[in-house]
Amino acid sequence: MGEGEMMPELKLKCVLVLCAILFTGDLSAGERVLYAIRYESLERYPDIVNTKIYSVTPDSKESRLVFTDENASILSILLLAKRGLPGYPGDVIASSRNKIFAYAVQKRLDPGRWYSGKASIYELSADGSSRVKKILDVQGEQALSEIFVNPQGTKVGYMNWVDQKIFVFIHDTETGRLLNRIDVSRTFLDCFALSLGWLADGESIFFTLETGDVHVTSEASYKQTGTYFLKADGTGLTRLPENMTLPLLEKGTWRGTDGPPQFLGALPDGDYLFRDIIQKQGDRWDTGVPSVLYLVNPLTQSRKPIPIGATRGLNWFKVSPTGKYIAFTEKVRSKEGYESGEHLSISEVASEKTVRVFTLNDVPFKGRYLGLIGWIEDQSQ
Repeated sequence: MGEGEMMPELKLKCVLVLCAILFTGDLSAGERVLYAIRYESLERYPDIVNTKIYSVTPDSKESRLVFTDENASILSILLLAKRGLPGYPGDVIASSRNKIFAYAVQKRLDPGRWYSGKASIYELSADGSSRVKKILDVQGEQALSEIFVNPQGTKVGYMNWVDQKIFVFIHDTETGRLLNRIDVSRTFLDCFALSLGWLADGESIFFTLETGDVHVTSEASYKQTGTYFLKADGTGLTRLPENMTLPLLEKGTWRGTDGPPQFLGALPDGDYLFRDIIQKQGDRWDTGVPSVLYLVNPLTQSRKPIPIGATRGLNWFKVSPTGKYIAFTEKVRSKEGYESGEHLSISEVASEKTVRVFTLNDVPFKGRYLGLIGWIEDQSQ
C-alpha cells in the first residue's frame, strides 16, 4: 500500500475490531478528567509562576489537586506553555490511563514563557506528592508545542524539525529510548497538524492536516489536508476518505471553513469523533466559532450528532478511555462581548447529558490560564 493510499474496507474493519477489543479493558477504577491552571506573574509578564494540575470525576464538582510545582526546589520543573500563545498548558501535558507526562525545564534555567531552548519530558506523580521523574531529553531543533502519550502509558511522541524536515519521534516511557524517528515531511509539505494523538491500540497515531496562510502554503499542500493514520513504526500510512469525514448539513446551513473536519478520537465501538464548523444565516462570529461534534461509523458512513449544550467558543476536547465521556472547554464572554473566563464540562455520550464541573473566572484578570490535559483512572477507588 502506497503512502497516503485509502484503506480497504476489510482492513479497516479488522483495525476497528482490534481497537475495540484493546480499548475496552478493565477500567473499574473509574475515570477522572485532568485539567491544569497556569499562573503567570502580573508584575513580570509573561513569567510563569507555577502550574497546578487537578482531577475531577464526571459526576462530581469537587476538584482534587494531583500535582503542583508551586513549592518546587531548584531541581524541580516549571511546566512550559506553547511558545507565544497564552493559555495552552495542556498542549505540553498529556495523560495515559495511569500516568501524567509533561514537557518541562528546570527552574534554575529561568525559562519564563519565552524559553526557546529544548527541554525534557518528565513523568509527573498523580497522587498529590508532586514527585517528578525525568524520562528523556527531546530530539530535534525546536522547542515543542505538543506531546502525546498512548493510552497504555508506554510510549510518548512529539513532532520536531531536523534540517528543515518535520519528524515524528516515538520514545519508550520507561527507559526514554528512542523507538522510531519518522520522516513525515513528504506528507505534511507546508501543512500543520490541527490535531494529533494515539489511536486506542497504542500502536498507531492520527493527525489532521490543515494549511496556514496563503503566502506560506504551496499549491500541492492543499491536496494534503485531511485525517491520516500512521503506525508508530513509520509504516502503514493511510488517509481517511474525505466523504467519510464530512458532516451532514441541515437545510439552511453550510460548512464555515474550507479546511478539513478535525479528528478528535475514536470510541470503543469503532466510531470516529469529529469536530467541524457549521454556519447558518445570522451567525455572529464575534461570539465564537460555531462548532459541532459528530460521530462517523467508518463501515456504514452514517453520522450521528453529539449535542453537548454548547456550540460557540469551544476550545479543547478529550475523549475518556472508555469512550463514555467527552470533556471540553468553552470560553465565557461578558455582556460586553469580552472573554471573561472558561468553563470545563463533561458530556456523557450515551445519555447526551452535559455537566459543568469547573469554571475559571477571569474577571478581574489574575494571570491564570486553563488547560485540558486528558483522562486518568481513579486509583483511590
